[in-house]
Amino acid sequence: MARLLLLFFLCAIGYQSYHLYFGEQGIKRQEELAKQIAYQERINQRLQHRNQALRAQVDDLRLGDEAVEEHVRSELQYIKDGEVFYRMVNKQ
Repeated sequence: MARLLLLFFLCAIGYQSYHLYFGEQGIKRQEELAKQIAYQERINQRLQHRNQALRAQVDDLRLGDEAVEEHVRSELQYIKDGEVFYRMVNKQ
């Protein structure tokens, strides 16, 4: 009778250990989730740096006329009155 009881408890402990480690909410799943969280935090950090740079650029464009002028000159190739614009083209 004692052996049967011991066997029952060993099977119960084995069953519980298996579910603790490999079960749906087990240790393996927690490790996978921790890796996913770390990966997502790295992505979020890169995006936060990008957003800060964009916010700084927007603030600069809102507050400074020089920034707007620089943007228009570089992107749209505008020139002021009295300036001469030279474009150098390479011959191929």
